[in-house]
Amino acid sequence: MIISRYGPITFRHFQDNPYWAAAAGYDFNYFDCLSASTQVMSNVASGAWDEVVALPDTEVRYLPAFTIKVTMATILLAILTFSYPILALVIHMRCKTGREKYKGPHNSTVTNNMNVWLRRCEHKWGRNYG
Repeated sequence: MIISRYGPITFRHFQDNPYWAAAAGYDFNYFDCLSASTQVMSNVASGAWDEVVALPDTEVRYLPAFTIKVTMATILLAILTFSYPILALVIHMRCKTGREKYKGPHNSTVTNNMNVWLRRCEHKWGRNYG
């Protein structure tokens, strides 16, 4: 946990939005970015599974869209299975850029956006997310 000018920034914040957590002062490393890239893969798999579970309730006219969604998700999962370290490198470089960009004093818009993001995280996770 890092105490920044916006309050405590934890790994959970990094999982929610790596760029904003880095800009807020989270001390990230490549393994944090690997975790964020595997979370992308998990989100794709979860979305595809939700589509498959909803198949019995799908109308016939939506079957082509269902087929395209599930096929694309399967292809994306196959690609992400082997390329998530490259995605982690992209996330790492993007976070380094964000940290450098917002290194100094922030203007009121950036401060307001960070505070809103932190409030939304707190609301999403509950008050005592620690």
